[in-house]
Amino acid sequence: MTIDDNPRRIGENVRAARRASGRSLETVAGLVGRSKAWLSKIENGHARLERRADIAALADVLEVSADYLMGGPAPEVQPERRRYNLMALQRVLLDAAPDDPPDVRARPVDVLRAEVERVDAALRDADYATIARTLPDAIGELYVHAAGPDGPGRDEALRLVVRACGSCATCTLRHLGEVHLAWIAGERAQQAADLLGDPVWRAAAAFGRAHARSSANRPRALMLTPRIADEVEPYIGDDPFAHQVYGMLRLSSALALQIDGDDRGAAENAAEAARHAEELGEDPQAFELFGPANAGVWRTSLAVESGEAAAALGYADAVEPRALASKNRRAALWMERARARAMLGHRPEAVTRELRLAERLSPQQVHHHPLVRELVADLMHRAGGRDLRGLAWRMKLI
Repeated sequence: MTIDDNPRRIGENVRAARRASGRSLETVAGLVGRSKAWLSKIENGHARLERRADIAALADVLEVSADYLMGGPAPEVQPERRRYNLMALQRVLLDAAPDDPPDVRARPVDVLRAEVERVDAALRDADYATIARTLPDAIGELYVHAAGPDGPGRDEALRLVVRACGSCATCTLRHLGEVHLAWIAGERAQQAADLLGDPVWRAAAAFGRAHARSSANRPRALMLTPRIADEVEPYIGDDPFAHQVYGMLRLSSALALQIDGDDRGAAENAAEAARHAEELGEDPQAFELFGPANAGVWRTSLAVESGEAAAALGYADAVEPRALASKNRRAALWMERARARAMLGHRPEAVTRELRLAERLSPQQVHHHPLVRELVADLMHRAGGRDLRGLAWRMKLI
């Protein structure tokens, strides 16, 4: 990753892209349905882009990726980076596949299942050093079993590849700002699911691909989730895992529709997911932690995205953080609370307090979140304070 000691604000990237396109403020603002004054404030850092839908619309009009507008992978915090190295994970994702395994000796599938479970526990604890050490070998050896003869061992290996690549690797890499590798991890999971031929596991892999890239890009994998949820619904039966996969796809569908401007469709999908979550109850081992608490975190985020900040805080207040068996999801809850408070004009100290709670749980996730980085940069223009300056420094914003 390239280190940039002076990362630009999103508004600065919008201005650079607009000027490169040769279009005026008035023209671009009109094309996204906003005022010239609004866009001028964005470009000059006097207002911030808070909604993914606005970023997506500007990216479309300016013919650039949303990743470009959001600054791409965020600068690394060097002391943390020394604790892990992603080269081995990059190598196994780029140089091998479920049908093209590496030339290694594979441990038994039962041993590898325990390794994947250890990685999953490390991810929930935001322990990226353990993931970086353990996951590459596990994936490579699972590929060996996946490429073997048909049978229960091969099928179990393929399911474990979906978990290892589609959940563990994709989420880890996205949190660390490695979005391109995250996408490849999602592809490897989808390859394994296709080889397995099970519609529920195909849907589980589709969830990982849907969230490998920023949703502000309107990635096709995310925008297809409403159709994928419809397609898997007839297969869920009474299997709790299938219901969990279906529920996460309905939440993903809500996000896709929200970004696409379909508020009603988003609300219907979120409500459907919440209904399934209440029926299933909390299960710390659920697929992507699907349950009432995580559905509440998603509904908080969806309300923020729709600009309903007061409703977002209402959803957040109803979530019991201890029911979220993952530091990452608890951190997501505090980040969305911070964004909602900022929208409502709450004091910078209150916003910073929420972000500090998130950072204590999952620092890399906070440091690499483009909308949180934008929020912190904006707060630095408007306020000071030791906690805010410390957070901005750790995010390499000052």
